[in-house]
Amino acid sequence: MKKFLVLLILLAGVFFGLKKWSPQTLARVQFWKTKTAEAPPSPPALPPAEPAPLPTSENKTASTPKPAATSVDKTAQVVVLMYHRVEPTTNTTGALNIPPDQFEQQMQTIKDRGLAVISMQDFLAWRRGEKSIPPRSVLITIDDGYVSSFDTARPILKKFGYPWTCFVYTKFIGMGGKSISWEQLGQLRDEGVEIGCHSISHINLRDPRPKTGESSEQWLRDEIINSKQIIEQRLGIKCSTFAYPEGRYNSHVLELVKEAGYAAAFTAYGQRLTHSAPFDRIGRYAWNTRRPQDMAQALAFNGPVEAGNEQPDLSEPAAATSITQPLEGETITDDRPILKANLATLGNLDPASVGLRLSGIGIIPCKFDPATSIIEARPGQPLTPGEYTVTVSAKAAGKRVETQWRFKFEPAAKPR
Repeated sequence: MKKFLVLLILLAGVFFGLKKWSPQTLARVQFWKTKTAEAPPSPPALPPAEPAPLPTSENKTASTPKPAATSVDKTAQVVVLMYHRVEPTTNTTGALNIPPDQFEQQMQTIKDRGLAVISMQDFLAWRRGEKSIPPRSVLITIDDGYVSSFDTARPILKKFGYPWTCFVYTKFIGMGGKSISWEQLGQLRDEGVEIGCHSISHINLRDPRPKTGESSEQWLRDEIINSKQIIEQRLGIKCSTFAYPEGRYNSHVLELVKEAGYAAAFTAYGQRLTHSAPFDRIGRYAWNTRRPQDMAQALAFNGPVEAGNEQPDLSEPAAATSITQPLEGETITDDRPILKANLATLGNLDPASVGLRLSGIGIIPCKFDPATSIIEARPGQPLTPGEYTVTVSAKAAGKRVETQWRFKFEPAAKPR
């Protein structure tokens, strides 16, 4: 009886509990039961993706086209022209000055003869094998940093559309008077003119004699390396080229030029340049009123071809133009030096007309070899300390021709 009563109580509790569920609750329970029953089974796991194949020589060649090879004409030749001041003769004198009308006439000659004026960067790219240049190309350079390069030469060069390079020595910049300023150099830079280095003080690097207490080595490093850094810092450029003051150098100077990272260094020896010309001995034809034939020979492209020797051999007519002994501007210690020059650039000389004079002494007997175009002489008396000018005159095709060079004699210091 007791068991029966307990069962009735339990059934009554279940009945009244179900009555308390709302219709909404009962509907939600029925909904989830239905969704669970209808849910599709989970899809089978996919196999892991295979990694992309690494490029091989076959598929890399097929997908990446090879860059076209650059064709460079290594048979092309270049002449480099060097100027200093471009001023009217009423404003200045000196063998290195060229009047504006004569400068413009030479630029016109370049155009009339169909010569291509290339930029320094094009020249360096050709040297690296990255770019071809026309068969007969010209580089125009103006040295020192006279303001006439900005005021006078620049408009003429712009008229012809010729690129050019301005070699400056930093001590001269911004000095006023006839010197160019840093602001003007900045304008040249912005116009695409190449700014090259010409040392700090423009002193012959073969005979360094610093006036301060610093060592010769430190002085040389300042002239060659620190001067480059000054230009780069003041103008925000990469200074790629160097011009030797007076064209002078020696083996140690060449080492410092290489250490400084210059892409090309220029001398004052006029030559036709080939693709293989040494980067640190690039010859240039200099305008000089005493040797106008040098520039004429350059524009005619019939001068000697570079030999690439540190000190060209005077016995080889094709070694260089106007090479002399002693060298132009050199200081010697021999009081009876051999005076020697290659006269090939003067033309076909009449041997009987060739003569040599030395300032302070006069005519000196000389020997001239028509086969090699070499003239040689030696003073009959010892020289006294000072500067000397050698003058050689002759006749070529019935016309008088002449050339000059200078040197200095200083006796060697006697040991104490």
